[in-house]
Amino acid sequence: MSEMSVDSNAVDNLVDILRKWLIGGDDEDLVLDNVDGMAAAAAIKSLFRQAPAAGGLVKYGNNIVAIERNGKPDFPKGHIEKNESPEAAALREVEEETGMKKLSILRALPSTWHCYFFDSQWVLKKTYWYLMSSSSQNDFKPQSEEGITKVFMIDKDNVHAFLRDTYPSLSFVLAKDILEVLGVK
Repeated sequence: MSEMSVDSNAVDNLVDILRKWLIGGDDEDLVLDNVDGMAAAAAIKSLFRQAPAAGGLVKYGNNIVAIERNGKPDFPKGHIEKNESPEAAALREVEEETGMKKLSILRALPSTWHCYFFDSQWVLKKTYWYLMSSSSQNDFKPQSEEGITKVFMIDKDNVHAFLRDTYPSLSFVLAKDILEVLGVK
């Protein structure tokens, strides 16, 4: 097996670009074109603490279950615990944050990535998403200690408002799947 080498100058240059963008407070998107993948991975890893998470879009009748967390529409999700699989974490987090029982995973959905500044450090969060179902009648119970104030249903009538008001990474990556599940063309 041959070992891949990474050009340390390329990594250093990319780290400088990323650091300036991160601390610049600029709302503009950063687009990197023609960047070596290994250098990009090394640069990102050096600047960010990794925070893997998992969550679910629960198909419930003709609806999808959503939450409001800290005043923002979202889907239930949370951190993956040590030695926990993304699938197990997604099932656990959805149950904890919504009170739903008898959940099962139907299929994996695309993952989302976002970064944020927390505790004097940049954090890169990859969230693994799963389409789920529940085989029981559920009494929804928002997990208030996580800032969740309500559990609600997304349907054909309010899906576009949800996509507009939720986090851009969710709308951008999961809109196609959300619309497909709801039967919206």
